[in-house]
Amino acid sequence: MGFVTIRDVARQAGVSITAVSQILHGKGRFSQETRDLVQRTVDELGYIPDSRAQAIRSSRSKTVGLLVPDIRNPFFADLVCSVEEMLHEKGYSTLIGTSAEDVNRQDAFINTLLGYRIDGAIVVPQGVQSPGIDMLVDQDLPLVFVDRRVQGVDSVPFVVSDPYTGLQEALDTLHQLGHRRIGYVAHPSLGSFSVNERETAFREIAAGLFDQEPTIVACDNTFASRKQALVELLAADVTAIVFAYSPDAIALIGLLHDRSIDIGTDVSVVSFDDIDAFKLMTPQIAIISQQVGDMGRQGVEMLLARIDAKRKRRAENRRIPTVFVQRGSVCVAPVG
Repeated sequence: MGFVTIRDVARQAGVSITAVSQILHGKGRFSQETRDLVQRTVDELGYIPDSRAQAIRSSRSKTVGLLVPDIRNPFFADLVCSVEEMLHEKGYSTLIGTSAEDVNRQDAFINTLLGYRIDGAIVVPQGVQSPGIDMLVDQDLPLVFVDRRVQGVDSVPFVVSDPYTGLQEALDTLHQLGHRRIGYVAHPSLGSFSVNERETAFREIAAGLFDQEPTIVACDNTFASRKQALVELLAADVTAIVFAYSPDAIALIGLLHDRSIDIGTDVSVVSFDDIDAFKLMTPQIAIISQQVGDMGRQGVEMLLARIDAKRKRRAENRRIPTVFVQRGSVCVAPVG
């Protein structure tokens, strides 16, 4: 059975299409009996108004596009939940897509979004200025970057986390517990401004705390690169490891277990991203929380303000302080 149309409702109720349309929109001068008849017919037939037609008639579709890199990543899953929930509360629907950390796929979804007459978009960009990002900006569509930003695209406001506060707390704690040989796992292949900024912050803070230069290794999403990163860390005899990217932490924690290296005893571990998986591990993994729920909600606030603005306002940017949460994976530095 196909979708019920307004024509079907009018035919069943024995009134004109115009009458049905006006009654459903609370307009026109009709008797209460006629209004009740139309509403009863709508309920009986299960008629659902065509939101596309409504968007054409009005200036708003009440729909927002949301693009994240990977919905399987618990961090981005939490971000999607916070954004979608707040948009729902404000009466908006959400079109959600993923880029799979690929610029071409990102741009393809952006092209699709623009065909849906969306009111605005919240995007976790791939970190580079691409044709798709340029297309969004050229359309003058209300747009906000969340979690990441794109250097050179200054007209788009962003809300990102500030890595300095959480890293300072984490490294202060490790220093107080006697750690001097610190390892750091970076992930430059993402091309993420935010992830790369964490490395910059780590270097600056560590330089002011530790006499010994930290061991900084880089990996990508491959098992081989992550395994090699661990080999380099163990060769440097680090007593604590800080991860910039939670999927790397999960992979290397598994590799540490394979080598019978006890986390929270033999080595301390801290990772960015407050994901549930870290709470389920034994011991629980200490984290630097980006306050993802707050980030998502502030992103929605910024976007709706731009949608409602009668004229384009100067872009505003927000940085949310990260917070260190100490758990069982952080211990006193082993002797020797």
